Amino acid sequence: MQISTAGPSVFGFFDFREFLRARQKWLKTEKPFFTLEYIAQKLDLKSKGHVSLILSGAKTVPDAKIKRLAECFCLEGEEQEFFVNLVHYNQEPTYRQKKTYLDRMVALMRMSNKKLVPAQYRICEKWFYPIVLEVLRLHDFKEDWAAIGKAVRPAITAVEAKEAVQVLCSIGLVRKNARGFLEPTDTVLTFGEGWKSVVARNFQSQTIGMAQQALVGIPVQERDISTLTLSMGRGTFQKIQQSIQLLRKEILAMVQADTQADSVYQMNISLFPVSNPAESNEKQI
Repeated sequence: MQISTAGPSVFGFFDFREFLRARQKWLKTEKPFFTLEYIAQKLDLKSKGHVSLILSGAKTVPDAKIKRLAECFCLEGEEQEFFVNLVHYNQEPTYRQKKTYLDRMVALMRMSNKKLVPAQYRICEKWFYPIVLEVLRLHDFKEDWAAIGKAVRPAITAVEAKEAVQVLCSIGLVRKNARGFLEPTDTVLTFGEGWKSVVARNFQSQTIGMAQQALVGIPVQERDISTLTLSMGRGTFQKIQQSIQLLRKEILAMVQADTQADSVYQMNISLFPVSNPAESNEKQI
């Protein structure tokens, strides 16, 4: 696999415009002629102003020119393939397609170097990864994979438990202490906007599925699941959103103050429209 060792690597970016700006700056030091005018000529664009609009986000890159743009910036092989998917990922408006492009990008990252795959993506790949992380806060486990798996509800296999711990260790969220026990670290993961919309949504989809299983698989006295179907205006919706945000903060504060935690819980909060807005009922004067 041929990967450029000099200059900005496309694998380190999740915004193709940011990459192009950094790459153009570097290429210009190597090739002084690599100006916006040069890029416009190579892509058969009207002017350097069109290139500026693409780099600023004011214009998109036409599908027919994405590969030519990659070639213009001296990308080939897996780097070129990653770039093409990155452009589609940035420009695609629908979640389902964005997820497809993101998965392809991550697969190419793994082919290059597993360490390139962001921790935010890896911890959200499977529903039980963050649960195992929390289980390790409550119990003292060494490498007893079967016991760790049984501590999760619904139980996971020993192979899955080992896989989860290996992933958590590789991204710095779990370590082995001096006594040989597995324990969470104080590392905090943050989600940039480029990842938040796709990665977090994928994890949320998995936890919604878990709630469906809990509805029939967990006794009523051990869960709290309720639903409301409501009619409201936009103003009320926004007030409820604010109330939910406050509730989340209050719940987090209660959990942080809890010194007797003995179980891991999953909490999902959903509020979404199930009808189209009605037309205004104001009388015509």
